[in-house]
Amino acid sequence: MLALLDEQREFEGALGALARQQQMLAVLLSDELAARLSAVRRDALLVADDVSAGHGPSVGMRKAYPSIEVRGASETAPSVRPPRTMSVRVPSTEGRTVELTVPVAWLMGPSTRIERPEELVVLVRPPDEVLWQAADGRQIGSEPLTLAVNEGRDTTRLERDDAVVLGLPNRRAVAAVATTDGGPLGLWTTAVVASASQERDRWDRARGRLLIGVLVPCALIVAFGATALRRQRRELELEKQLALAALVRESDERLSRASRAATTGTLAMGIAHEISTPLGVIVGRAEQLATRVGEDPRAARAARTISEQADRITQVVRGFLDLARGGSPSLRPVDPGDVARGALRLVEHRFVAARVALVSLVDEEVPTLAGDLRLLEHAVVNLLLNACEASGPGTQVALSVRRADAGVDFIVEDRGAGIRPEDIARATEPFFTTKPEGSGLGLAIVHEIVNIHRGSLVLEPHEGGGTRARIHVPAQGEESSDA
Repeated sequence: MLALLDEQREFEGALGALARQQQMLAVLLSDELAARLSAVRRDALLVADDVSAGHGPSVGMRKAYPSIEVRGASETAPSVRPPRTMSVRVPSTEGRTVELTVPVAWLMGPSTRIERPEELVVLVRPPDEVLWQAADGRQIGSEPLTLAVNEGRDTTRLERDDAVVLGLPNRRAVAAVATTDGGPLGLWTTAVVASASQERDRWDRARGRLLIGVLVPCALIVAFGATALRRQRRELELEKQLALAALVRESDERLSRASRAATTGTLAMGIAHEISTPLGVIVGRAEQLATRVGEDPRAARAARTISEQADRITQVVRGFLDLARGGSPSLRPVDPGDVARGALRLVEHRFVAARVALVSLVDEEVPTLAGDLRLLEHAVVNLLLNACEASGPGTQVALSVRRADAGVDFIVEDRGAGIRPEDIARATEPFFTTKPEGSGLGLAIVHEIVNIHRGSLVLEPHEGGGTRARIHVPAQGEESSDA
């Protein structure tokens, strides 16, 4: 650890020395820039004199500068200039402004000789501008350099991302800045930025040597202990496999129990529906008879007995229906994420056995539902099992839970053979199936559960093949308004 601290101190010292070197370069380049700006100012004043004398700039001036503009005090400067150039505006004694477009390569002449690709870069920032100008014509924004100038610091350090923006390697860098007072031309700033990759590589090598010195003894200790741990690891692996097998059996049993209960509920609801119509006819006829028997006590008693027995049948059917359902659904606050996670746990082993990938995406902000967690979970389980059976090995089934229309959508998508449009209307009918070994009750169960929760079930072919099943359940508080 002490050796690592020593190496860290040496690394920091190397960065400090590198920063001082760049500071010296920045000062030298700033002096050179001041001399070249002075020459530009002199040429601008000569141009102003030529214009005052009634003739334009000389041929030599036009060859030296790509663009020469002389404007009055009220005229505005154009915003477009040739690439790889900078504009230098010089006020003349007669109220005019002479704008010379100067090639960047000439104004930053010495910089091109000291720049080294991926090691050192030189930048210049003209007065009243935010972007820095590179020798190759690039205009770059650098917040660390601008902050150092604003705070009056001569040196600063750049993080990896800031160095990459300047064209340096993805390593930390050090920079030095120097300001050039151009008089009427304003304050120009020169920045020299150097990558600290070599210093960082040296630090990484030292740290690597130290880590090797620590890891080798640790590796020897681990090697001696590996023999003793191997047998324990085999025993733990066996226990894990046994626990996994028990969990699979338990999940299968839970699925079987839930499926049997839901199937019984569906049959009970069908029986209740079929019996309710004739019972209604019987009760109606008994009421008609009761109004016509007059004073005949035997006929009145018979009509009353018919009504009482019909009511008894109704109560028996309702009791059987409640028993099959496990009691009336208890509508309580339900987290849609819990529904999805519970369903995934129940069917995960089925997908592993079928070699079908199962992915899920649950939005972070979905509203709370009012419903029965077990029923909603079972509805999603049925859709996932249908999708698994329709998918071949190597394919994928996706479960998505998202906010939609003042409620929540549970969407199951597979890439199987898909559902035919003519089968969609009958898919939720009990005992309708297109599978040779299907019972035809899965989607019927889902449909009934969704109806209990005042939701909707939509089946449709998926684009590109497969089926898309969507359950929509209104959010808590919305079901009462829908009712």
